[in-house]
Amino acid sequence: MNRRRYDAIVIGAGMAGLTAGSLLARRGWKVLLLEKESQAGGYVVSFQRGDYTFDATGAFIGGCEEGGQFHEILKEIGAHEAIEFIPVRQIRNIYPGFEVSLETGGFSSYAHALGALFPEEEKGLREYLALVERIGNEVKSYSDITLVRKILFPFFFRNLIRYHRTAHQAVLDRLFRGGEIKMALHTLPATDPPSRLSFLFVATLISKALMEGVFYPRGGMGRVPEAIGHCLLNSGGEILLRTGVDRILIRNGKAEGVVTKNGEVFESPLIISGINPNHLTGMLPREYRGSLTSKMDQYEYSLSCFILYAATDLNLRKMGLPYFTYLRSLSDLEEEYRMMQRGEVPQNPTLILSIPTLLDRSLAPKGKHLLKVLAMVPYHYRDGWGRGNPEDYRRIKEEFSQTILQQLDSKIIPGLKNHLLFHEAATPLTLERYTGNEQGAMYGLASTPGQFGNGRPSHQTVVPGLFQAGHYTRPSHGIVGAALSGLFAARAILRK
Repeated sequence: MNRRRYDAIVIGAGMAGLTAGSLLARRGWKVLLLEKESQAGGYVVSFQRGDYTFDATGAFIGGCEEGGQFHEILKEIGAHEAIEFIPVRQIRNIYPGFEVSLETGGFSSYAHALGALFPEEEKGLREYLALVERIGNEVKSYSDITLVRKILFPFFFRNLIRYHRTAHQAVLDRLFRGGEIKMALHTLPATDPPSRLSFLFVATLISKALMEGVFYPRGGMGRVPEAIGHCLLNSGGEILLRTGVDRILIRNGKAEGVVTKNGEVFESPLIISGINPNHLTGMLPREYRGSLTSKMDQYEYSLSCFILYAATDLNLRKMGLPYFTYLRSLSDLEEEYRMMQRGEVPQNPTLILSIPTLLDRSLAPKGKHLLKVLAMVPYHYRDGWGRGNPEDYRRIKEEFSQTILQQLDSKIIPGLKNHLLFHEAATPLTLERYTGNEQGAMYGLASTPGQFGNGRPSHQTVVPGLFQAGHYTRPSHGIVGAALSGLFAARAILRK
């Protein structure tokens, strides 16, 4: 049996696993990264269809500006110069009865536009932005906490204490009167309604990733994991693709290595799991599963999504379309979530449309454009998308695709259905199969007040030498959140 020894083994090449592995390799550790799929990146990958390059999921990344949170992570890895980030300037949010269009990105510009639309809410908007800034500053101080600040925690982190159990709804209701501005301020990369979403998550997301604008990597989202992976390899690390882990070896109560599904044994006193914790539990000896399973049973997962990929020969640039369009038809966010919990979807689902060829023409042949449309959906829609019956699955998937195309044609891109070159789709079952995320969860754990920051699973597990990172762990979900999780896990390991 082939045995090789490493300083650290990383399971799963999502953003967290890549980040943690690259940071350790850069410090001279002998690192092995194991990934079950044919490419690294998890949700943050691109794929080819002929001459077309599609992004599997994400539409943008925040914090990529000089000094931004994600830029600093890439800089520490050594990947910041390998990726060109294009600022996303044009954004259009369409709501029932009004819309917001931006020519310059950034949450501050968005807030200014909302202030112009709703002048009667100006005072509340100023207070909202000031509160977000204060919490952002406290979060930054917390990440570099000193002994003095630990001792005087209530004095230095009063807002983190005050709002640690507060939902976004409570803050919106206190500061604003109208439902429209509340709806607009909750247009965020999250699947929870205002009554369930942590306000600390919202404030951290805005201050750390959205305030200065969002960006798109030239060449597609897949350029990000590709650049980080190259840094890992250049630092002496190894990456094995199409290599799933079957079980984790424990000796004398400590992590000792892994056995892959093809029988190879790799030894290391330190293992970092960047995968679904439930899958991790199944890799452990039975006597170690109980405590991890009982902890995960207490958590709630985010909703999933349906993603439509399409190509058209319409001149979308001439039509004046922005890169990013958010289209909402149902104004009651709470009712929309209740429908999802029942396994239902609104007649006109909320859509998030991105057109990457408006930013990067190299992603498609000349004169052609790409569309990626994401709709938040439940995992259990129509008997689990026809699970177990391939014919039902194909039919339900195509029917939902046509619902989306009809909505795009009538609301955003007239004539689209007659100018489609092709289309295909990914369902929650697709996401679950490729990434291992429970029920195709778009963001891992839901970011409720009880499941943000220290309310999420710790990086250190009950097994000495076994760590976790990713959007199921601290601090939160999203591309930047997962990368931060990998950074925090690596720092915790280095401190030990």
